[in-house]
Amino acid sequence: WSTSVVGIVGDPPHWKSALTKSVHVTSSDATGSELMKALTSSKGISSQKKQEAEKIFWGMMEWASHMCIPAVILPTVPVTETTSDGDIIKLKTEVKMSSSDEEDMFDDAPDYESQDHQHAKSTPKKEKSFSINNPSAKEYARLISQLSTSSICSTSRVQLWIRVPLTLHHLQAYQLLLARCDHSPSVGCMLSITSPLNVTELPAITRALHIVMGGGHVKGISWDVSVFLKNKRGYPTLSKSHQYLFQLVYGRLGRTLRTLVEGRVPGASNHDDGGSATRRFYLQYLAHLRSRAPLPSILDSEEAVLETPYLDNLQSPLQPLGDHLEYQTYETFEKDPVKYKRYGEAVELALEDGMKEGKFPFVQRTKSNVSYLTQIATGDDGELGLEQLLVESDNKRDDGVVHELDLYETTIFVVGAGRGPLVRESIAAVARVSSSLLAENKALIAKVVAIEKNPSAVLYLQSLKSTYRSWNGGEKYAEELDLHYPHNCENDFEFLNQFPGLSSVTVVGCDMREATSHPLLKFMIQNEEFRADIVVSELLGSFGDNELSPECLDGVQRCGILKDNCVSIPQNYTAFIAPVSSSRLYSEARCQSSFPVHPEEGPAAPASGMQRALETPYVVRSHAASQTHPERACWTFSHPHSSKSDTRMDIEDNNPSKTNASADAARNINNDRHAHVSFRSDPMLGASAGCGYGAVDTDMDSMDVRVGLDGTTNVTIHGFLGSFHSVLYESPSDKSKAGEMKRKSSDGERFSVISIAPKSFSVGMFSWFPLYFPLKQPLCAPEGSTVNCSVWRRSDDARVWYEWCAEVIGNDGNVWSTSSIHNPGGRSYHVRL
Repeated sequence: WSTSVVGIVGDPPHWKSALTKSVHVTSSDATGSELMKALTSSKGISSQKKQEAEKIFWGMMEWASHMCIPAVILPTVPVTETTSDGDIIKLKTEVKMSSSDEEDMFDDAPDYESQDHQHAKSTPKKEKSFSINNPSAKEYARLISQLSTSSICSTSRVQLWIRVPLTLHHLQAYQLLLARCDHSPSVGCMLSITSPLNVTELPAITRALHIVMGGGHVKGISWDVSVFLKNKRGYPTLSKSHQYLFQLVYGRLGRTLRTLVEGRVPGASNHDDGGSATRRFYLQYLAHLRSRAPLPSILDSEEAVLETPYLDNLQSPLQPLGDHLEYQTYETFEKDPVKYKRYGEAVELALEDGMKEGKFPFVQRTKSNVSYLTQIATGDDGELGLEQLLVESDNKRDDGVVHELDLYETTIFVVGAGRGPLVRESIAAVARVSSSLLAENKALIAKVVAIEKNPSAVLYLQSLKSTYRSWNGGEKYAEELDLHYPHNCENDFEFLNQFPGLSSVTVVGCDMREATSHPLLKFMIQNEEFRADIVVSELLGSFGDNELSPECLDGVQRCGILKDNCVSIPQNYTAFIAPVSSSRLYSEARCQSSFPVHPEEGPAAPASGMQRALETPYVVRSHAASQTHPERACWTFSHPHSSKSDTRMDIEDNNPSKTNASADAARNINNDRHAHVSFRSDPMLGASAGCGYGAVDTDMDSMDVRVGLDGTTNVTIHGFLGSFHSVLYESPSDKSKAGEMKRKSSDGERFSVISIAPKSFSVGMFSWFPLYFPLKQPLCAPEGSTVNCSVWRRSDDARVWYEWCAEVIGNDGNVWSTSSIHNPGGRSYHVRL
C-alpha cells in the first residue's frame, strides 16, 4: 500500500448547517453536495449564491493546481429520486456495529444479509424511479467538461475523480456524464461504498461494475466506516457481499486502484476528521483482505510484476520480416514458463507418434553406455540438466551398463530460432523420448537445423553450439564439424560418434522463405532423405496470423525442404475477436495521433494524425477494460498444406526426376480471409471474461442476473480485442494406438495447446497480449441489442493488413448505429512482407 495525496471538494464551513438538514445517504456521499447543487440547479438558488459557489469551486481547483495535487474528488452526479406519488426519497442507513454472532479479527463477517432481507419483507416499499438525464446532471457534465479542458487539467495534470455510489442508477449516471465529457482521460471514477449490500443484488451489481471497470476510468474506491461490522474484539470486518466486491474490484484493478476510508468513526471526537488515526484499523482490515488468496497470486506474482509496465500501454505490433528483434525482447519472451514447456510437450508427442508409425529411418545397431538417458526421466530434463548428465556419464563410462540399441534418425527444423529456446526444447524432447524407448532397445538421434535471419541472434546460436555438448551429439565442439558453411554437405551430415538420444545442431543464417539460396538447405531440398520430419516455429502473433506466420511457413514449404509427411508445430491456429468497452484504451489510441509517424526522424517528424492512430491495431495488456461478449472465432490456418502424390515440381538443378509434392501443395496459396461475426446480448455483459486477458470466471456465468436488476444497462463499445487459440500438436485420431501411448494433457488427451482466448486461456503464459482494434467513434449497444463485427485480412505483393467495421442491431432488426470501415486498402497500417 502506497500513500497518495488527493483533494476533496467540500461545502463551505458557513454552509454546514444547511448540509446537515439535507443529507440523504451518508456524510461521505453528501460531501460537497450543497456546493454542486448551487452550481448546477436552476431552481431555488439565488444568483448571489450561485456566483459565490462558482468563486469557491474554481478557487478550490486553482489551489489544487497551484499545490500540484494529482487528483481532486468531486461530488456525485445529481440523480433525481422520486416515489410513485412524486415525493422525494430520503434514504437513511442503519448500521449494525455488533452482534451476538461476532467473529475474530480478520475472519469472515457474519452473514447479516438474510436478516436485512427479512426486515425488508416486513417493510412496505413505494415504487421508486430515478432520472439520470435531468437538467442538473447536464449542467454538472458541462462544468466537468469545461474543467477537464482547462489549464488546470491540461497543464497542471489535475485529475477529476467523480464520486459514484455503488447503485445501478448512479453507475449509469456517471457513464452518461463520461460520454458527455468525450471520455476525457482527466475524468475518473471514485467508487463509493456507503450502504449495506444484499446478496440478491450481487449479480446485477457485478455486471454493472464489470462495465464501469472497463469504460469508466475507475481510479479509486472509498469505504465508508458505516458499512463495516464489528467482531467480538471490536475490530472492523466486512460482510460476505462486500468481501466478494473487494475480491472482484481489486482482482481486476488492484495494481492501479487507490483506497480511501471515510466517515465518522463511532465514539470519535467531533473534531476528529480527515486522516483520522482511528481509521487505521479499517485500513488494516482492508490490507488483510488484500493479502488473502487469490489476490496475491493475481497481483504480486512474478508474472504480474513483469506485466505491470505494459498495463493499458499500447504497442505497435512487430514487423517480424522488416525488423530484427532486440536482445532484450528475446530475453523477455524466454522467461515465459508455460509456452516453451508446451512446445517441448508437442515435439515429444510428435516424436513418439513418429516412432509408432515408423516414420523415422533405421540407422544402425550400436552398443553404448547410456546412463545419461536412464537418469533423464528423474532428473532435470532441460538442456543444462542434460549437460550435467553427460559429464557424469563420462566419469562412469567404464562402470555403466552397456545397451545394445537400434538407432533411428529424425530431422527437426526450427525456423525463426531466435536465441534458441525451441532448439533447447527439441533437444530435451529427443532425449526424453529416447529414454522412454530404452525398454524396447531403441533410441533416437536427431539433426536439428536452426534457421534464423537476425545476424546477432545467429552469433548467439553459434556460441551455444560451441559451448554445449548437447548441441553437438554429445561430443565436444569442433570447428571443422560446424555445418554453417559446409564444404561437403553429404559428409557433414554423417553422425560422427553421435550419442544415442542426443542431437546435432546446425545453425543456418538466412530468411526461412529463401532456403534455396543457402548451400546446405539446397542440398537437403535435392535429397529427400535429408528433408525435415518436423518443423517447429514460434511465429504466432496476438491475433494468430498478424505476424505473418502463414506467409513464413508457406514460404518454407514452397522451398521444398519438408518431407511429404512432415509435421508442423503448431499444426493450426484460430483467430478470435470480442467487443471491448474501455475508455482508457480508446483515450490511449487517440493520444497516438500526436506521436511521430517515424520516431527515428526526431521531433521534426510529422505526427501520425487521428486517422492513422484509430486505424492501427495495437498490442496491449488490457487492464482497465471489459470484454462485453464471449469471444468468437474468425478463421483458422493449418500447416503444412496437404500434398497430392501425383504432383511434381522441378528442383533448382532442373532435374525433372525429383518429386516434391509438399512444395507444390504450397503454391498459389491465398491467405486472405474475412469474417462476419455476430455477438448477441449476454445476460452478464461478458463479466466472466473480465478485462479480456486471462481465463474466464465460470462462477459468474451461473449468476441469475434477473434478481436485483433495476433498469437496463447500456454498453459502450470502444473497439475489439483479438486473440488466438493454437493447437501445437494433436495425435492422429487412431484411438486404438493413442490409447497405448502415455497421456500428456490434464484431461487424458494427447495434445498440446497454447491460447490467449479467455475461454481456453493458458494460465501463466505471458508471451502474447491481445490485439486491440479501436473504433473511431464508440458505439452504444443498448440492452438486448446485437453487435456485429466484420474483419478482413488482406494482402498484396508487399504487405498484409486488416480492415474492420462494426454495427449495432436492435431487437427490431434495424441498424441503430454503425462505424466506417477502418484502414481500407491498408492506408494507415500494414505489415511488410
